Amino acid sequence: MRTPTVCSEYLVDLLQYIENRGVDAQSFIAAVGFNPEQHLTLQGRFPLRLFEVILDVASAMLDDPFLGANAGAHSSPAAWGMVSYLGMSAPNSRAAFDAVVHFSRLLIDHGDVMYSETDDEWTHLTWVVPERKPVSRQLTEFFFTSWYHAHKIILDRWCNQREVYFSHAGPVDKSEIERILESPVKYQCDANVVKFDSHFLDRPTRFPHTGIYNSLLQTARSELAKLQMEDRIVKDVIACVVRQLPEGVPKLDDVAAELGLAPRTLQRRLNNTDTNFKCLVDDARKQRSKQLVDDGDMPLLDISAELGFSDQSSFQKAFKRWFGLAPGRYRMSQQLSNNASN
Repeated sequence: MRTPTVCSEYLVDLLQYIENRGVDAQSFIAAVGFNPEQHLTLQGRFPLRLFEVILDVASAMLDDPFLGANAGAHSSPAAWGMVSYLGMSAPNSRAAFDAVVHFSRLLIDHGDVMYSETDDEWTHLTWVVPERKPVSRQLTEFFFTSWYHAHKIILDRWCNQREVYFSHAGPVDKSEIERILESPVKYQCDANVVKFDSHFLDRPTRFPHTGIYNSLLQTARSELAKLQMEDRIVKDVIACVVRQLPEGVPKLDDVAAELGLAPRTLQRRLNNTDTNFKCLVDDARKQRSKQLVDDGDMPLLDISAELGFSDQSSFQKAFKRWFGLAPGRYRMSQQLSNNASN
């Protein structure tokens, strides 16, 4: 439910790169139709979809089909921040890459980076994103090149072979992207993958330090937990709404009071998600209505009251909107289905 975001360092680096290419800030704001600084959250995050808009608009303005890769190559190591320091202080390269896997969401809070080793002595780092929310070519190439250049010292020191695979389509001439990544590149593959030889994974890192590594590990886990708080707030709000529904449809202030939050705090946290309070109330009613109708014992009139509807007609219309059938028909179809299976 959380709105996918990128770290503010990525935004700063991207805007600086665009300005260095000769596009002044006011002209760019006019082109994208919004001021990026106004969309930063209090946690220093920036909406992923707007980041993609910036990449696409900049690519068109600068007539650069590799804008994402070029900007990623020029992003500062500071964007990787804690993840980079974890990698440098880790006991070996394997632990350094584990940090990328576990904490990549601190950079781009969308999908997951998966790590695997194969029998042919290759290691794969794969960026897996939800099918329903794919990412643009420019964003993928930005992320991969920023990762590559942040870890270039390690790769250049120990890694003799590497390849990059992209699931999106790209130009026939790959010389420019291969120059940027300093690696063979293939487009239209099954996944977005960085592939490199595994032999160096047990080598020590440049500055291994157990104390620093463990301290940074705790901090990174804490930062990740803060990022994931918005998932929990959505679940907490829905559960709270369900509890309050028998007394009538609750208001945001009512839910905030039960959760021990100021209404403005709750509203601000919901603003960081893909939903809003009105939609969560609807989701709560929908979930609870299905449970009660499936149960088969409670009369529909009582279910209507349990869900806070003023009359049964309103409940009937809402249930049909949610599930395509009136609650009575839905209950009957479920009972027939259960009888047939038994």
